[in-house]
Amino acid sequence: MFGWKGRILRIDLTTGNRSIEDLSPELCREFVGGRGAGLKILMDEMDPRIDPLGPENKLVFATGPLTGTGVPAGGRFVVVSKSPLSGFIANPCCGGYFGPNLKYAGYDFLILEGKAPSPVYLYIRDEQVELRPAEHLWGLWSTATEHALRQELRAELDDWQLNDLSIVCIGPAGENLVRFACIMADGGRAAGRSGLGAVMGSKNLKAIVAGGTGSVELADVEGYRQAVMDFLEEGRENRVLYARRMYGTWSLPGRANKSGTQATRNFQEGYSKAFEWYEDPNHVRDHIRVRDEACFGCPFACSKRSRIDDPAYPGTTKGPEHESMALLGSNCGFGDLDDICRANYICNELGMDTITAGATISCAMEMYESGFLPEEDLGFAMGFGNTEAMFALLHQTAVREAFGAVLAEGGKFLAERYGHPELFMGVKGMGMPAWHPQGVEIIGLQYATNNVGGSHTKATLPFYDGRRDPAEHLKWAKYDQDYIALVDSAILCWIIYHGPLWGGKLQVWLKTVTGIDYSNEALALMGERIWNLERLFNLKAGLTRKDDALPRRMTDEPRVKGQVVHMDRMLPEYYALRGWDENGVPTPEKLRELGLSEEGGGRDDANQD
Repeated sequence: MFGWKGRILRIDLTTGNRSIEDLSPELCREFVGGRGAGLKILMDEMDPRIDPLGPENKLVFATGPLTGTGVPAGGRFVVVSKSPLSGFIANPCCGGYFGPNLKYAGYDFLILEGKAPSPVYLYIRDEQVELRPAEHLWGLWSTATEHALRQELRAELDDWQLNDLSIVCIGPAGENLVRFACIMADGGRAAGRSGLGAVMGSKNLKAIVAGGTGSVELADVEGYRQAVMDFLEEGRENRVLYARRMYGTWSLPGRANKSGTQATRNFQEGYSKAFEWYEDPNHVRDHIRVRDEACFGCPFACSKRSRIDDPAYPGTTKGPEHESMALLGSNCGFGDLDDICRANYICNELGMDTITAGATISCAMEMYESGFLPEEDLGFAMGFGNTEAMFALLHQTAVREAFGAVLAEGGKFLAERYGHPELFMGVKGMGMPAWHPQGVEIIGLQYATNNVGGSHTKATLPFYDGRRDPAEHLKWAKYDQDYIALVDSAILCWIIYHGPLWGGKLQVWLKTVTGIDYSNEALALMGERIWNLERLFNLKAGLTRKDDALPRRMTDEPRVKGQVVHMDRMLPEYYALRGWDENGVPTPEKLRELGLSEEGGGRDDANQD
């Protein structure tokens, strides 16, 4: 098989047994790899109704046919599982080097099941696959875990072997089953949303180390080389990619704020005066940048590493990205860049999703200021702009100490506990990202219908050429959701492969790498198949139409630009466009068209509002 290694590594953590299985060519043809193939594995092997923190849940670490080939921005991996935060499908993607190194060890997929009797880490190097004790690592922060493992492995590996290893791990938040805990990778990158760090923690799995001496075979080496040269030439002159190289996502906070679409004070507003300073991204770059960092095979190096101006937090931090700057900054009522870097550092080291952490704490801040959250429950005063309270709550949450034990369950739980569920700004239990839906209405539909919850990474924002006409927004929302499902399956970085570098690139890479000449129609159908299969997983897990909803603040209270999001109009149109019935269930005709008839529908009560 070109592109794929053709092997699946399965680990039963309960017994310690391992097995190597052949990868089905049919699975690759129908679902590509990554997000799509990982989802199909999960659907075939697991009841979507299981407890996500129970031993029955599985973690599928998935690469794609483009992973490890050197395709620009093709070094990612995805983790597929059931989310302990939403109760639905989870598929966070992550950059760095772990995906390529898993393939170089000889595996396209790693399936983890069961629960280890005591803390362990998994060591993979070619055919050497071992579960090793990790009691001595339990409790360590993310960076300390990586350093400890590299020091431990120094006794058996030389320097070049050690440098070629990748490590994914959890911090204290994952160990303590915080429902928005991350899986951290390669010095600060994160499979960040949906709480899969807690799933690792529930399995007593502290870390995975992967490396190997293999390679990925290409179907058309010369065609591939020419395609890479053409891509780099095109990208060299592209102003959007130039901005990515220079600023990463640091150009976005000022842009969002200036347009009135920046999440502010728990989404009560779309503008923060403190964020006017961010309108020149050079100010941000000059103030905190240490260096630019690239994922495997990427020439754009959009990842930025920042300094922490505080001796209490030594070292540097990956990011902060725009979403972190907004949710840990303006949405919590402050805009000091040094404070945002501190909060980002704490989340990364403790292993928590910055977006949902910020959304949960901003919800608590509004509830406190509104008199719904008593100070005696918190243990101290808290309101918007209180950075010391935020830092304390982040630490408490990661170890489930004091009020952190409540926050560790997520913002939805918090708001419901105190009788005001309308104050959590999230979808399907997941905090909404930085862009305020009332600023650009179609973003609200994208959040509401996202299979994983309130995420910005499963469809592109409607700011690119061809997507700006509101009359076309519904059509583009569906198209983009399907397209990103493909990108996450190949796997490519959606930040690079959108807008100006959109057309035809995925088709070229798949043809030169795998030898399969997919038509545009076949690729479109494949993306739609993946999106619909995720929907079927969610329906079986208990999703109903009520879950495709925004907070009432977005639909009933015109706080930004005097607008609300008209979900009552858009949602039925979206369902019809997808070939779903009025309750959001794919029709038998649509399932037959996508080859999913055997997957069935949702639960018996899935059609009920």
